[in-house]
Parts: sequence; structure tokens; C-alpha cells
Amino acid sequence: MSVTFGQLIASAIGAGFAHISGPGWRATVAIGAAPAIGLGAMLLWCPESPRQLVAHGKHEIASDVLARIYPASTEQMRRDKIRSIEMSIEEATSSVQAESLWTSFKRIFTTPETGRAVFTACFVMALSQLGGFNTLMYYSATLFSIVGFNNATAVAITVSGTNFIFSIVNLFLVDKFGRRILLTVTVLGMAVCMLIAAVAFHYIPIDTHTLELESQSVGWPGIVVLVCIICYVACFSSGVATIAWIGTELIPLEVRALGTMLNTVTCWSTNIIIASTFLSMMKGMTPSGAFGFYCGICFFGWIFIVCFYPDVKGMPLETIREVFRHGFGRAYSKQWQKDNKHTKKVVHQTFGH
Repeated sequence: MSVTFGQLIASAIGAGFAHISGPGWRATVAIGAAPAIGLGAMLLWCPESPRQLVAHGKHEIASDVLARIYPASTEQMRRDKIRSIEMSIEEATSSVQAESLWTSFKRIFTTPETGRAVFTACFVMALSQLGGFNTLMYYSATLFSIVGFNNATAVAITVSGTNFIFSIVNLFLVDKFGRRILLTVTVLGMAVCMLIAAVAFHYIPIDTHTLELESQSVGWPGIVVLVCIICYVACFSSGVATIAWIGTELIPLEVRALGTMLNTVTCWSTNIIIASTFLSMMKGMTPSGAFGFYCGICFFGWIFIVCFYPDVKGMPLETIREVFRHGFGRAYSKQWQKDNKHTKKVVHQTFGH
């Protein structure tokens, strides 16, 4: 939510400086440095990590830092906390020593259940990028200019605003309905929106060599494209945008660090592909072809989710590990949800409120 709010503010600032000649774009870049400078200044008052201090044998300094973080704590409470941190560090160190990084990496590709878990998490992350969302974020002003909007930068704020609003909506939906249901509905919605936008682009007179509008006004196809993009962003933000990142919950603890790394690499590598090919696709395939291509990716992703993505709502981490020992675990997780619901019902009937 903080990320999407920042994107909204950045879009608003960009729209404000878009029509200022001379130093307009330079001012936009300079404003972007302000939060970084502020954060750097605040680091002077940021306490060091107690865990890092304990790991380097600086127990007294760690105790002082804990006293700042927990002003109401007693000396005994701080000693107990430091002892707990020491035990955690020793356990983590012994675990790392027991299994090398290369062994952990091989486990992902040689252990079927681990490989399936990592693949599922990375697939959803790839879908979040290859489905076309970031082309709308990076090139929204260009797109709206192509379809005929005069103040395209201001219109592009609707994309960032929708992204922010529906990232809040996701907070209330993801645990209530579960990841699988949310993905099933929203990814299909993304595919439908891209399909309608592709059809609408067919009726917009665009010079594919220059990507310039050949008419002087915004017709009904341009309005349809705008509505489809807003609906697409709403589906994306309320579903796959967040689930792609929390998908690391599927990965077993012993390889979660490496799995998270692979998930992040998947994110940015596919992001680079989308960002670097979008304008070329618009010219080579026409806007209709480009949006139809993204529709196909979303639809393919929807098929994978329907057929393979397990419902892990309310599952302990140990149970999630068990899910992928039964293939991709869709049937296993479905049965677990039924049994869990029945158990809760029996407990409620037995013990009441």
C-alpha cells in the first residue's frame, strides 16, 4: 500500500510539472531525491540492530539499544531477550553450517515438492509482470496520448489512483476469500479487460510507424480503452499484485531465502522484458496485437491457477509443506479446507461461543 501511495504521489507531481517548460522534468527528478535525503538524515537517530550487535559480541550495547526500543523493560527482561537472540543465532548458524548454499540450491531442483512450491510462487510472480501491468504504469501517459487525450499525464493519474485504492481493497479480501479464489477471479478479469481493450484499439486510427493518432478527438474506442485499463488495474491490484509477493509462504523454510531470491529475480527479469519490448510490440504488432498478446498471457496464467494453484488459506506452514507432496496439491488443499471447516463447526457446536 505504501508503494502504491508513493506511485500515486509521483504521478501527481509528474502531471503538475508536465507542462512547465525548461526545468520541469529536472524538478521532478530532484523532488524524487527528497525522500532519500530525509531517510538518510533519520538514520542518524536509528538504533543499531540488537541481533547484529549480539552476533558480534557487543552485549552491553545491545542491552542499551533494547532499553531504547522497550523503555518499560527491566534489566532481567533485556538479559532474557539477549539470551533468546543468542540461541536463535546459534541455531541459524548451525543450520547454515550443516547445509551449504549449493546444497540448498540443488534441493530446489532435485526435491519434487520443493521444486513445485518454488515454481508456483515464481509463476505467479512472472504472471504479475508479463500480464502487462507495468507497461500501463511506465507508459500510461503515452497510451492515453495515443488514444487522443489532450492532458494524457493528468489522465494517467487515474491508473495510479486505482492501483492505490484497490491495494487497500486487497487487504480486506486476501484472507477472507483466500489466494486461489482471488487469483481465479481477478486474473480472468485482467484477461477480459485486455481483450476488450485490444478490440477497442482496432477502431482507433493510429499510425503504427509513429504511434500517433490520425484523428483530432477522443472517440468511444478511446473511452473504452481508458475504462478497460482502469478495470484491469483494479483486478491486478486486488489480486496478483500482492499475492505474487506473499507467495513465498509456499516455499519450505530451509530454502525460503533462496526461493525468495528466485522470486525477486523472476520479478525484475520479466519486468525488464516487458518494459523494453512494449513500444516495439505496439509498432510491430499494432496496439491491438500487443494488448491481445497480454490477454493471452493472462488467460494462460488463469488456466494454470484454475488447474494447479492450491488454496492455502488458514494453513499452518507445516501443512503447506505437505500440500506439495501431493503434486501441486490442489485436491489435497481443497480436502483440507473442507476438513478444517468441519472441525471448526464441530468445535463451535460443542463449546459454543
